[in-house]
Amino acid sequence: MDGFLQAVIAFIVVLGPLVLIHELGHFVAARMIGVTVLEFGLGFPPRALKLFEQKGTEFTLNWIPIGGFVRPLGEDFVKPVGEAATEKDRQMFEKYQEEMAALGKKVGKTKSLMEAGPWQRMWFMSAGAIFNFVAAFIILAVSAMIGQPGPALVIVSNIPNSPATTADLKENDVILAVNGKSISTLDEAKREFAVVNRQAPATTLTIKRGNETFDVSIPQSTPACVRTYDEDGVLTSAPCGQGIYVLATSPDSPAAAVLKEGDVIWSADGQPAATTDDFKKYIDSQAGKTVKLTITRDLKEMTVDIIPRENPPSGQGKLGVQIAQLAYNDAYGFALAVGNLGPVVRESLGDAISQATNQTVTMFTSLVETPIRLLRREISADQGRLISPVGIAQISSEVLQVGSTDPTPYRILQFIATISIALGFTNLLPIPGLDGGRILFVIIELVRGKPMNPEHEGLVHTIGLVLLLGLVALVVVNDIVNPIGPLLSR
Repeated sequence: MDGFLQAVIAFIVVLGPLVLIHELGHFVAARMIGVTVLEFGLGFPPRALKLFEQKGTEFTLNWIPIGGFVRPLGEDFVKPVGEAATEKDRQMFEKYQEEMAALGKKVGKTKSLMEAGPWQRMWFMSAGAIFNFVAAFIILAVSAMIGQPGPALVIVSNIPNSPATTADLKENDVILAVNGKSISTLDEAKREFAVVNRQAPATTLTIKRGNETFDVSIPQSTPACVRTYDEDGVLTSAPCGQGIYVLATSPDSPAAAVLKEGDVIWSADGQPAATTDDFKKYIDSQAGKTVKLTITRDLKEMTVDIIPRENPPSGQGKLGVQIAQLAYNDAYGFALAVGNLGPVVRESLGDAISQATNQTVTMFTSLVETPIRLLRREISADQGRLISPVGIAQISSEVLQVGSTDPTPYRILQFIATISIALGFTNLLPIPGLDGGRILFVIIELVRGKPMNPEHEGLVHTIGLVLLLGLVALVVVNDIVNPIGPLLSR
């Protein structure tokens, strides 16, 4: 139940404001072109309750929590209603206007959506998506100025009974400095540790753990630079500077079946995995063949077989694994990798605007290309799967939970911006019942030189909406049966 409530709260926190922004776009556009707005609704009907009323517009909360709508005069929340229904709504609204005028309040002219020109209607129908894109851009720019943790050297594992464990160093501790000298790359770490190894029996490390920064004096042992294990098969010594650290694996990839986050790859077919470049080159040369990887998992060595893909999806390698160079230092008994846990890096306003522009374009382009990449089989069906509000709630819950431990809300803001762009893009699809479907009818009107019959258009949108809700139901079931799962790794 706790997980369910957490997902519901996350859904409301993430998607609720974005739906509100989307509908606010329609509302502002309607006011700009002088169209009368009868209702501003969150969620789809049936109506749950009326929140309040302002200038004749009813603000409502509805039972189906998968979107929202602005109902202008002449429409029934997603489709035209015809002349008779429009006239009935007009008379009711004008009666309200007369009552307000009698009270000395300013009233405006009554105007239905169909009385607006085609280009005005197209602006009204696209304004929600445009507001989502603008909101995403602003969120991305703000997130860049707020900043994100920069690169830092992170302890990813300790060898038992080593100086590192004696000094109580822990995984995810960040090493900021060695004997007062700042370090942030593996090369700097190797150089500084090589210096102190020759000069002193102990070293002072400046450690950042969460929000706490402190110094630790750590003794060193003589580096063995060989890999040895105790009688239980637990790693007790490791090669200095050798190893590849597994950060994450892609779904439905060769790596997903045999590797896990935190694994250390020592060799491929007996060849040492000394650097990420050397490892990638060898794997690329073995596409379609079985490769034996020697790895350490939870400090225990094992051998796994893996077959690199010959034609990996765009943006992925032959294995579908995200890796980082690992530096094992046997003198202290810990392994280091570069992670984003360092001091916060903030962008200037100009750089933030440039970065937000590039990210917005990249995210939008990625959404446009997804169906094409699916057809070309560059990505799997699971990678390009549709996600329902349940799936969004699952991901939102995870992002909020993981992001709550970050020093800045960068990760959370990036995710919200991504959902905002996806929401705007989805609504522009030329599907009856969506904004894009309504825009398509306006385009047809421009080509024909006259509007479609409102009843016929309304029927098409109604059928489209029913089919859309049916699709949503199927996707909801899929997201319940096959949860999205962890999508982000630190």
